Amino acid sequence: MLLGSGDHRRSEKVRLTGDAFVTAYPQGWTLAVKRKPALGARYQLSSTGAQVSGLGIPPAGTIGVTIDETPASTLSRYHLAGAKPDAVALSQNATQLLPNVVGTPRAAESVVRVEAPRRTRLDGADAAEEAYTYTYASLPNVQVDVLSHHGDKIVLVELDTEPGLGAAGQAALAAITGDWRWG
Repeated sequence: MLLGSGDHRRSEKVRLTGDAFVTAYPQGWTLAVKRKPALGARYQLSSTGAQVSGLGIPPAGTIGVTIDETPASTLSRYHLAGAKPDAVALSQNATQLLPNVVGTPRAAESVVRVEAPRRTRLDGADAAEEAYTYTYASLPNVQVDVLSHHGDKIVLVELDTEPGLGAAGQAALAAITGDWRWG
C-alpha cells in the first residue's frame, strides 16, 4: 500500500538495516543498494519499482527516497561539485553540514527553496531539513532533505517526486524517518 493513498488499514513495512541505522519502508516498494569502499552506502527506494537516477530523481509517477550513509571523515576529502572539502565536518552539527552535503542537480531549472533549513531530530539525534522545487529534464520535482550527523556517520534521507505525489511522498518520508533507529 502506498502511504497517503487514503487507505486507512495498517500498512505492512519492510525492514531496512544500514551500517548505523534500522528503519522500515512500505511493502511493495523496491530497494537498490550500492556500496562504495570508504564512501559508504546508498539505499534507493522506489514506490513503483522504476529505477531512481543517480541524482535520486525517479521517473514520472514514482516516489523515490534515497538514503546516503557516509563516514563523516569523507567530507574532509570529497565534496559536492563546486564546494570545497569540509575539513571540520566532524565537529559540525547537521544544519552546518547541510550546504556541504545537500544540493540540487546542476542542470535543474527554476530552483526554489520552499523550506529554509531548520533543525529537527532523527531518532533523538540532531538533524536538519530543507526542501526545494525545480524542474529537471522537463520533469517537475519536489526534493525534501533530512540530514543527520550521528557518531561517525552522516546520513542523508532525500525524498524526490513530482508535485502531484508530494503528499504521498511526504507521508512515506515521515514513515521512514519515524521508524528510524540508530544501530
